[in-house]
Order: sequence, then C-alpha cells, then structure tokens
Amino acid sequence: MKKKVFILILLITTLLLASCGQQDQASTKEEKEGKEVKTAPLSLTMAGGSAGGFWSLIGEGVGSILRKSNPGTQFSYETGNGVKNVISVSSGQIPLGIAFNFEVKAGLAGEEPFTKKIEQVTGLINLYDNAPLQVAITKDFAEKYGITSMEDIAEKKPPIRIGVNQRGNMVEKVNKYVFEAYGISYDDIKNWGGEVFFEAWKPSAEMMKDNKLDWTGDPVFAPDATLMELSATKDILLLPINEKAQKLLNEKMGTPPSVLKASTYKFQPNDINTVNAGAMIMVDPNMTEDEAYTITKTLVENIESIQALHKDLVALTPEKMANVAPAKLHPGAEKYFKEKGILK
Repeated sequence: MKKKVFILILLITTLLLASCGQQDQASTKEEKEGKEVKTAPLSLTMAGGSAGGFWSLIGEGVGSILRKSNPGTQFSYETGNGVKNVISVSSGQIPLGIAFNFEVKAGLAGEEPFTKKIEQVTGLINLYDNAPLQVAITKDFAEKYGITSMEDIAEKKPPIRIGVNQRGNMVEKVNKYVFEAYGISYDDIKNWGGEVFFEAWKPSAEMMKDNKLDWTGDPVFAPDATLMELSATKDILLLPINEKAQKLLNEKMGTPPSVLKASTYKFQPNDINTVNAGAMIMVDPNMTEDEAYTITKTLVENIESIQALHKDLVALTPEKMANVAPAKLHPGAEKYFKEKGILK
C-alpha cells in the first residue's frame, strides 16, 4: 500500500514539473516571437509643463499608454517647467519629467538659470526635434522703420518693444542670444527708446494685438495657433535669423539650423531660416534597468498612439526617440534600442 502511494506521489510530482517546464518554454517562445509578455505594474509620476499646455497633453497621453499596456500601473501627472524638471528628475525626486533639450544642455553646463552643474541627466526617449524658433514683428512697426531682417534692427536702432519670455526662462535666453548674435543687448534697446518685456509667448502675442509690443520670439510648432490667432486681427511678419545667429544658438543651446518652409502661414510667402528645438522624457538615473526597459518598450511599440496626440508628433520615429542628446541614455532604454537594432 505504501509503495502504491509513493508511486502516485512521484507521478503527480513528475506531471507538475513537466507542466511548469512547458509553461516556461511557452513563455520563452512568446518572447522570441515578439508577443506581448505581461510585466509587473508600474508606479510612476511625470512632471511636465503648465496645466492644459502641450506637455500636459503629452504627459497624460503617456500615462494612458502605460496604464493600458501594463495593467495595474499607477501613473500621475504633475505641472512643472523644464528647468525644475531637470533638477527634480536628475536628483531622483521624481521618476519622469519633460524638458527642452536646450534646458538639459544648460543644466549640464551649470548655466543660468541653474545655480550649479547637473552632473548627469538621464534620458528615456526623445519626444520631438521639430519646433522652430519663430521671430515675429508687427507689420506696421516694420514698415515704419524699414525693417525686413534682424540686421535692420541692429543698423537702424528703432525704439522697439520686445517680449522675450519670463526672466530666467530658457526661452528668454534663446531670444537674448538672438539679439546678441547681432551685437544687440537689452541695454541697447532701452537706450534706443525701446522696452524689454519679460512676458511669455501668449501674453506677448496679446500685447502685440493691443499695440503694446512690436517683437517676440519662441520655439514652437508651426503653424502655431497663437500666431495664427494673432494674425487674424494684426498684420505680422516673420524675420529670418542669419548663419551667425544659427551657429551661436546651436553652440549655446544645441538647436540645429533649420528652415521654416514658405506658406507655413498665409502671411509668410518665403522660406525663413531659423533653428529647431526639441524635448525629451528624462528619467531618474536610479530607476532599475528592467523598469526603464519596460517603459521604453511600451512607448516605442505604441508610437502610433504618441503620434496621435498631436499633428506635430507625426514626424516621430523610433530612431528619433533613441536620440536623447545631450542627456545620457538610461541603460534600460539603451538595452531595448539595441535589441531592436536601432542602436549599435
């Protein structure tokens, strides 16, 4: 009797072990065939931009993708700004954050508004690299002083009122470098009888509409809704920037030269030489390789869902997502991009 019981137990054990082995083989087969493999739920927070803004749209979209693809995942979005996000994410205070590439570059260099160098910024994926700097001037002011270029402003020294974005904001630095490339300082503008307003993009556009401002600039997608709305009630022109300005901005901000194609706007008949800005998702450098791999895999393999968030994200590709310069790619993200042959 004892012998029969022993044989029965041995048989059951053998069957259980065989079953486990088959499940392991099936799991391995699924992974090899590229089928979806369930991962552990994630618990994440992402810091982006202002409430209701473009980065908010991206943040909520990323959260939706991660929750859908990884059941049980908890994701929350917080408002913020690029500079603050660089500091918070790099120091491990928050898992994920969005920042302009030029904000990352400034952080690594310890340039204002950063008070010290950020030793390392770790990137997960790049989001876009096609936001052109758009420099706008009111047509009536341009015609009054014969201005068709930034060179004309430097030569004719008109009493121009400029909106350069909020003081200490990285976009303000972009505008400051634009003027610097032409040998113009804020003090020069004031000495000419002009004024410098530290107003953000939309408030500056409103001031132009109300004849309180003559010039403003910002790296935004084109065509930009704010400019289109402004042009409906106020005649405006876009000014090109020359090669020297393009070079200076690329050196200082990491914004490569680009061209805003003619007829992007109804009021823009010619190509406009400018530079392009981009943005990325940064990640806590202490995040585990497995978790970073899972997030990267989920986002890249759901690229269509990211592209669907906004028409200007349609140009996003897996290859572009892998380029997080000047940040360092997280080892988990790097592992995924190498597995897919996107990186060598």
